Amino acid sequence: MKNSIKTFVCALALVATAFTANAEDKETKKAAGFGTGIYSTKSGKINVLVAKNSSDAATTLLLKNEKGEVVYHETVAKNNQKFGRTLNVDDLESGKYEIEVISKGEKQTKTFEVSEQKSERILAIK
Repeated sequence: MKNSIKTFVCALALVATAFTANAEDKETKKAAGFGTGIYSTKSGKINVLVAKNSSDAATTLLLKNEKGEVVYHETVAKNNQKFGRTLNVDDLESGKYEIEVISKGEKQTKTFEVSEQKSERILAIK
């Protein structure tokens, strides 16, 4: 009798643990309302790709400098579930920047830095 009660309690604990883990997985999946892919190209531009799970909210794309000032702003209509933008950063000054993608209260951020390579100066007397 004692063994069957212990077995029942262990089984109940195992089922409760599995249920809790499954509920946490569902909450994690539900929390991610969109995915982003942000990467640089060989030509020095930045590609921003966004795939939303639903079309119930507009998406805002921001590019901020290290002072927090917005240097680029775009709002994409809510019916666009998948979209991509290529950002030309040739005219940006050297410094640190941040790309923010915001949709339905959720924000994903990626940082990057623009720097210039100093060329070597050569003086030749002929």
